[in-house]
Amino acid sequence: MPTYLKNRGRVAANLVFTGVLLLCLFFFQGLFAGLDTWLADLWLAARLKINSSSAGNLAFLRRFTPVPPVNPEITVVLIDDRSILGIQGLYQGNREIYAGALQQLNRHGPKAVGLDVFFAAASDETPEIDEEFVEAAKASGKIVVRAFRRDDRRMTPPFPALARATVAAPSYFRQFRDEAIRAVSVAFTNEREETVLSFQTEIMRLFYGLQPDQVETAGNELIFKLPAGEMRVPLLNGEYMLLNYDIPGRSFRTFSFYDLYHGNIPAEALKDRIVIIGAASSMTEEKLYTPVSGNEFSPFMNAVAIRNLLGRSWLVPSPTWPGLVLAAALALVMMFLLLNHLQLFGSLLLTSATIATLLCYSFISLTLYGKPADVSAAILAVAASFMFSIGHRYYLELSEKMRIKTAFQHYVTASVVNEILKNPAKLNLHGEERNLTIFFSDIEGFTALSEGMSPLDVVSLLNEYLTAMTDIIFKFDWLLDKYEGDAIMAVFGAPVDQKDHAIRACRCALENQRALKKLREKWKQEGKPEIRARIGINTGIVVVGNMGSTMRFDYTVIGDNVNLAARLETGNKLFGTEILVSEETATLAESVIISRCLAKLKVAGKTNLVNVYEVLADRNDPDRAVITLAERARDAYHAASAELQNRNFPAAEQILQAYLAENPGDHPAKALHSKVKGFMIVPPPPGWENIVTQDIK
Repeated sequence: MPTYLKNRGRVAANLVFTGVLLLCLFFFQGLFAGLDTWLADLWLAARLKINSSSAGNLAFLRRFTPVPPVNPEITVVLIDDRSILGIQGLYQGNREIYAGALQQLNRHGPKAVGLDVFFAAASDETPEIDEEFVEAAKASGKIVVRAFRRDDRRMTPPFPALARATVAAPSYFRQFRDEAIRAVSVAFTNEREETVLSFQTEIMRLFYGLQPDQVETAGNELIFKLPAGEMRVPLLNGEYMLLNYDIPGRSFRTFSFYDLYHGNIPAEALKDRIVIIGAASSMTEEKLYTPVSGNEFSPFMNAVAIRNLLGRSWLVPSPTWPGLVLAAALALVMMFLLLNHLQLFGSLLLTSATIATLLCYSFISLTLYGKPADVSAAILAVAASFMFSIGHRYYLELSEKMRIKTAFQHYVTASVVNEILKNPAKLNLHGEERNLTIFFSDIEGFTALSEGMSPLDVVSLLNEYLTAMTDIIFKFDWLLDKYEGDAIMAVFGAPVDQKDHAIRACRCALENQRALKKLREKWKQEGKPEIRARIGINTGIVVVGNMGSTMRFDYTVIGDNVNLAARLETGNKLFGTEILVSEETATLAESVIISRCLAKLKVAGKTNLVNVYEVLADRNDPDRAVITLAERARDAYHAASAELQNRNFPAAEQILQAYLAENPGDHPAKALHSKVKGFMIVPPPPGWENIVTQDIK
């Protein structure tokens, strides 16, 4: 294809992709908002972990993620289980107890007290107790009592006498983007269009010693008119301050209400402090889910909000459009200016660096400047641009490879083609040594069987047999090396490495024989010859690779272990078996395959003796009877062989006779039985071994 046509096609594809990407970014803003929220939570948790680490790999990061210390100005007093169990009447809301606690507070002069308890109505039976409680609150002059926020426009104050003696204000925490509490109401407009400051804002006003008119809202800001200058708190929707969970809520100095009531709290923890009193017992139903520390009680949440105001560490609300603009700009730059001119490694490096930069920007913006940055859309845009650019660049190459694969599969197996496509160097004429399992299968007496059949019938029968056997070989991911007439040669473990190649070979052989048994039943009904096949398997070091001439070559294996597999296939004739394997194969497969050692075989053309094994069954065979029969055959044969080796011929004969009485069709056992009976008449010479000699290949 001409270069200019390729370039035009690339530009068109980039434009279409970029347009679709921008539409996705626009229509799925909610998804990206959720991802950015999750990312912010991750950064907050990471900052807490870094700053809570006293030593180790994270300690050096503290300088990059500083967190102000816990505010000494804030003291939290909890109405906990100890208080409820230790102060009779507290759980029932006895106002006399609260009066006593406030009197203890008044002695130490706190700057502001937040009583995070809602007192809905006066006591009808004991009004004098209410009077004592109200007088204690009035004597303080610095108490904010919680009002009940009914909805966005209405609130219910505590009973009138207490409301007049204190500052009554609502406390309302809000979920934002998900289930977690991320914002607190600092002021709202009631149904009379009046601005009502929140529980936390009123505490701060008293702490700073400001008059009500010195705290106001203007647009999306809450303004404290301090003597040193205005403190402007940025708001969301004109009402909510975004919380910054820069420390765990339970890090504040905390005491039990029991200690406050009995005067056991140190004076320095109360004098000139902000004291927050609230319920935090096992019976407290009000728990607020936070993104960092899970469920928290209301007093701790109030402490976090007040800490944000004291340290001016609130989070700054940010609009969504900067994140979308950043994503669109990065997508355009990556697609049209950078990725198309870089190779895979360079593109990957650039994409990774860009994403890392965005993540660092998000972390620094949040932790150092309190400004959440929406970067998830930009990260997705960069990653998607990289994937599309690389995919589009290699599309033509992939198409070409698919055409090569389709053409080559007519001549070699798909696994060889796939390996060549992954590593074209394998097309060179060279080999490598690998430990593989070699499989040989041949039809027993096929020449004699075919003499009474027409050539077309022979081909039809052979094709049916080879198709069934080959399907099973491919099922176990073998490499079909070649057909030699009615013989099959296959290799397992190449070209793709497989650790269990010996096990797969044995399983393939067992399934071949089961399939052939069904074919024999079918052929018998059709009046065709009943074919039997012998299989030989060996595992060992062979040379595998492309072998042949520069004009024509084949992916195959050569070596002495290949020849041994072929000899094992013909060795089945000597033992009357169907599947014969070498000791190496049997050992590697013994965890799954039941086999028995038949004898030492002197292979034709070799001097070394080889222990040969008959494969009997798969331990995972669903038919338990097959496994039981195989184990019985193995145990009987091995027991008789052991007695024979010890020259205890009567015992060996007795074992085999008992076994053959139940299994008369076991040819190896029958052959061994005949040998034992002969030895009972004429014993072998000392040092005799059970050796079977293979005279022909």
